[in-house]
Amino acid sequence: MSFRVYARRVRDRDLPFGRRCRALRDAVGCYCPLGFHGTWSYLSTAGDLRNDETALLHALEKLEASRTVWLQEVASFADRRRVDKARHHRTPRQAEVRYLLGWRWPGPDGKQAMLGEVGRLWATHRRSPFPDVPAGTKGDLVELDTWLAGCVSTYLANDGDLDQGRQHVITKCLPKLRRYVAQLGYPWSFPEAFAYFRLLLKMTELIHNDKAQQGGG
Repeated sequence: MSFRVYARRVRDRDLPFGRRCRALRDAVGCYCPLGFHGTWSYLSTAGDLRNDETALLHALEKLEASRTVWLQEVASFADRRRVDKARHHRTPRQAEVRYLLGWRWPGPDGKQAMLGEVGRLWATHRRSPFPDVPAGTKGDLVELDTWLAGCVSTYLANDGDLDQGRQHVITKCLPKLRRYVAQLGYPWSFPEAFAYFRLLLKMTELIHNDKAQQGGG
């Protein structure tokens, strides 16, 4: 079913409250810009979604507002692509596609949502020991982990603000981190390392996209 169908069910007071709550979870399954768990975690800041109707409806409104902004961005991207194709520019810019489809929360609550998700992921990452990695990549991966962990902790300590120097570190390190995560994921020889650095990658991309979103994309 579609997002709109689930949204109508959330608002349907003739349904048992448990079904309405499940409908919100189904709606998150259709649109989860922070991933399912991250999106649900952020919506849960509205209150007790399993027992409080006001919180449930407020969470749905937050989700719908974000989705509306994202759909507008997708429509604008499609318009630009039509113009580009007419000029024989067939391939979209990779950075633009990554931003449009990447980890972030479109809409007015974007900074708060992304800051909360980075904090949630950081709580897991900082407790995880450095994993076993391929011998030839250990030096680079330790360096990436050190530099980017410093950026993440500073971002959280400064309530989502990051100086230009650390923003440059993130921009410089992201392509290399993406390549290493892809290498660690295939062949499936280092699953703990893949999970560890994929988490670091998600935090880094969230911060990168937060800064881009504040600057207008």
